Amino acid sequence: MSIQKVVGIEQEYAIRIKGGEDISPFQASCMLINAYAAKVGLREPGMRVLWDYGHETPFQDIRGDLFDKRTGQEITRDEDNLAINTILPNGARLYTDHAHPEYSTPECMSAREVIASDKAGERILVDALGAARQIMPEVMITLFKNNVDHQGHSYGCHENYLMDAAAHHELFAKEPQKVARTLIPFLVTRQVFAGAGKAGQPYQISQRADFMETLFGIETMYSRPIINTRQEHHADAGRFRRLHLILGDSNMCEFAGMLKVGATQMVLQMVEDNFIQDDFTLRDPLRAVKQISARFDHEIELANGTITTAADLQRRYFERAFEYHQNRQGMPGVPGADEILDSWDEALDGLGRLKLSEDFDIDDDPADLRRRLDWMLKLWLLNRYRHKKSISWDHPQMKILDLQYHGIDPGDSVFYSLQEQGLVQRMLEEHEIEMLVQEAPPDTRAYFRGMCVRKFPKEVYLVNWEVVGFDHGDVHRMVPLLNPLKGTRERFQKLFEQAANSKELLCLMKNLNDQQQ
Repeated sequence: MSIQKVVGIEQEYAIRIKGGEDISPFQASCMLINAYAAKVGLREPGMRVLWDYGHETPFQDIRGDLFDKRTGQEITRDEDNLAINTILPNGARLYTDHAHPEYSTPECMSAREVIASDKAGERILVDALGAARQIMPEVMITLFKNNVDHQGHSYGCHENYLMDAAAHHELFAKEPQKVARTLIPFLVTRQVFAGAGKAGQPYQISQRADFMETLFGIETMYSRPIINTRQEHHADAGRFRRLHLILGDSNMCEFAGMLKVGATQMVLQMVEDNFIQDDFTLRDPLRAVKQISARFDHEIELANGTITTAADLQRRYFERAFEYHQNRQGMPGVPGADEILDSWDEALDGLGRLKLSEDFDIDDDPADLRRRLDWMLKLWLLNRYRHKKSISWDHPQMKILDLQYHGIDPGDSVFYSLQEQGLVQRMLEEHEIEMLVQEAPPDTRAYFRGMCVRKFPKEVYLVNWEVVGFDHGDVHRMVPLLNPLKGTRERFQKLFEQAANSKELLCLMKNLNDQQQ
């Protein structure tokens, strides 16, 4: 039986700097992170919460010793560690990755929650921009939540899903052909509702599709795979594994983001439970991912010779998910399954009736998908602009407008201007996003991590996804967090309320464990 599909998103932000010619993107990213940390009181004297890199093994592959095992990023000085990392009271990590800021959401149970957490990350970085401007008003930094700079570079929106260890090992170490016939076709074709859109000649529905080069691999900056097989599970590997996906676009539309994550959770649950018996193997998945991006209704070929389209293949996955949901009285591993199924059905119905001209003009959009899907909303926007200005698809201004769509600051973001005008369908309530700016999700280990940082920031000295370390002067105490489903508010809220310091918290935890044994 499959397990809860805990999920998290890592969002890499594009950064643009005006003024301060001597400031590099790396330095600007670090300034943003530390300005925000100072604003929320995490840089006061005595606070030195470090990120623990000890459990990161970016050069190990889950399929075996296919690559040389090299050490990961080594941060030997505490000052360097603090300069690029901030662990937040909401359970998230804000840090500098290479030359851009990155926000990793806390572990979330549902698609709705993780998209709200992702949106909370946008709010946090907008606050960071404001704090940085107060420090260096002559420097104007702008952040974009997209995946391509139109100069040949791409950066990611990575998804992470919790899987059962035995099922994961069976798939990737013993039976990769099952991945090829069930999971990869779904991931290749889901871009018809999850794509962010990309201006160019011609217009494309996905920003990441052109950068997918292999089916499996551990790299993220070159030879990018559809499924990343890096052996970093951030949990008890005897029970849990992480599925790491780097092929997805960054979504501004809440509907598209929730559907992308929720449908993926459902397919993973069905794959773990051996529910999908169909053979959806694509003859050439890497070719298909680019064909679909170039034209959403492009015909693609299965390995058995069947000709289909991405939307039709997605309809087959939806039918299996609906059947699973009906036969088993729900999907216990996917909270909010009814909402996801309804959204999936509506999106596919609309795509089935969608009419575009050869020049990508929207001839007919009966389901009003432009209010829900990023690639459709951006397409509508760009078409209006090019017709008004009498310019072609390859005009430089089209790429500028494309980039401006992804701005996260409501003051100059094209997307948020459209949302303010009522041209975007909202799925989330404002309070859901604002709560996750301040607080961690209550039903995963993120709650414990966030509360430790919130309540005992001068006693926490080390954190990663798997552990919280306390500095008690004469000794360091480590609390393992190997089960993403534990460390919840239900179990620990009263203990945090009772504990005056981390020593008392650990004593209360020991007493609770003794009572339950």
